[in-house]
Amino acid sequence: MVCFDTRKTIKGDFMEIIKYSEWKETALSIHLILQMMGKVKLERLQPQPQWNQVLLHLTPDGFTTGLIPNGERSFMISMNVRESKVETSAATGRTSSFSLASGLSTADYYGEFNRMLGDVTCETKIYTVPQEMSLTTPFEQHTDKRSYAPRSALHFRLMCIFAHNAELAYISPFRSRKIMPSMFWGTFDVSSVVFSGKLSPFPGKGVIEETAFDEQMIEFGFWPGDDNVDEPTFFILPYPFIADDLTKTPIKPDKAWFSKEKAEYFITMRDIMSYPDPEKALNEFFASSYDIVTKHQSWENLSWFNKPLP
Repeated sequence: MVCFDTRKTIKGDFMEIIKYSEWKETALSIHLILQMMGKVKLERLQPQPQWNQVLLHLTPDGFTTGLIPNGERSFMISMNVRESKVETSAATGRTSSFSLASGLSTADYYGEFNRMLGDVTCETKIYTVPQEMSLTTPFEQHTDKRSYAPRSALHFRLMCIFAHNAELAYISPFRSRKIMPSMFWGTFDVSSVVFSGKLSPFPGKGVIEETAFDEQMIEFGFWPGDDNVDEPTFFILPYPFIADDLTKTPIKPDKAWFSKEKAEYFITMRDIMSYPDPEKALNEFFASSYDIVTKHQSWENLSWFNKPLP
């Protein structure tokens, strides 16, 4: 493993770059519980463009739903990765939690999740089939036991915080509508989005896609990988999707690349950390991709979007 000292941005902690295969079972448990948390927001919050109402937010210790409206019993669900637990608290003062541990299945976690919500009288019926995953077994039927590695979960947390901070620093000055860095629980990535304001309906079918892709936009994200891509990776996803081959268009930094197959720009976390100043290298990746995409897709109002803040 590559070990990188992130004390410049995360004082006192060390981040290891872990391949997905090295913590797959832990990753699946975290991903599926984050889906449960997000699905509660999906049931209880009013719709917003691009599913903005269901996104999860980062905390120093993990991830949270933020405040979910429920009258005098409004509540919040959080995953505390540092303490290996999921917890909820309601405006009534009631709290409840359950632990993340080895030897538990998704069905076990889902049972504990419902028990926890019941303890604070915030029961919520959700659609239990995982979304945007290769797994299609409903939570309550997924009984395979998994191991849980707290140390790997902690390194995942630090990678997400590094990505969150870098994305926040880059997109903050833009004057266009934005989605600030958030955990997209369907695809399991920490991403932010900048919109041009130009409508662009999704050309295919799919409830998720038709809402997620209906405006010209650029998504800046970090993804820990999956069975097909083992390395944690930063990506730039333009929409409308780019059909042209941009593989020969110069991109910074030099280890980044464009995938014609996926119509996205990529650079691995490992490569970012190989530069003398990783934060600067990642900013270059975001800025270079943004410049290429906005010119290629003829974005309008760029002079306003890019106007420096006073």
